[in-house]
Amino acid sequence: MDNVTPMVPGTDSLCSVTLNHHQHTCYQQKNLKIRSPDGQHLETIGNELQHENNQDYATQLLNEICLVQALTCHISERLELPTRAVYGLSDLLCRAEEFFERNLK
Repeated sequence: MDNVTPMVPGTDSLCSVTLNHHQHTCYQQKNLKIRSPDGQHLETIGNELQHENNQDYATQLLNEICLVQALTCHISERLELPTRAVYGLSDLLCRAEEFFERNLK
């Protein structure tokens, strides 16, 4: 492989692998499985990154829901939605906020 730096015999240096664009995308979106030359599974990396990305996504979604909720609390009379629809939207956002707060802890 041309993306592996060879180890220097007699040293404690590590072998380093440089990911190509496709491999890096896989690492960011899924994970990478490291296999031996005979195909034996050695290691899976990227799970922590995925967990962190999922937490970041949920936090961002929660923040967006909080923003929409704050905006719906201050809707002026110029909005052409029935009052029942506005209350329904606010109720939905409150329930979604509670759901995400429970799952982020």
